[in-house]
Amino acid sequence: MRCRGTISRAGGAPAHLNALAYISDSAFIGTVGRAHRLWRMPFPVQHYHSLPEPQKRQVEQLARHEGLGATPAEWAARPRLGMMVSLDHSIYFHAPRRVRVDEWMLADMDSPWAGDERGFVTQRIFAADGTLLATCVQEGVVRLTPPEQANL
Repeated sequence: MRCRGTISRAGGAPAHLNALAYISDSAFIGTVGRAHRLWRMPFPVQHYHSLPEPQKRQVEQLARHEGLGATPAEWAARPRLGMMVSLDHSIYFHAPRRVRVDEWMLADMDSPWAGDERGFVTQRIFAADGTLLATCVQEGVVRLTPPEQANL
C-alpha cells in the first residue's frame, strides 16, 4: 500500500506519520470478515443468480480468493455479516523516521480472534526493505445476520 502522489518535504516526518495512521485504518476491521470467511456481499447469496454475468464472475473470483467455496451452495453455508464498526484503533510506530507513505509498504493483517459480537485484528506494516514500521491493533463490533433473516 502507499498514498497517491508525494508528501512534500515541508510536511516532513509528521505528515508521513499522520498519513500512515489514516491509511492503516482503511478496511482494517474488515479483516475479521475475510479471516473468518463471512459472507460479506451487500446481497444474500440467493440473489447471486439474478446478477449480470460480469458481476457473477467478480463474486465467484472473490469467493474463491477468500476461501468461501466455489458454488452458491457453499457460500450459503457461511455466516452472513450483518454490520461491523470499529471501537478502537491503536498504532505503535517502531521506525518513525523511516516511514514514507509515498513509497510501497506491505500491510500484513490478521484476525486471531472473533466472538461475542466482537472482532480483534492486528496489522504489521513493513517498508519495502523489510523494516517493521508500525504495528496496529483494532477491536470492533461484528454482528452476524440471524439465520432467519440471511435470505432477505
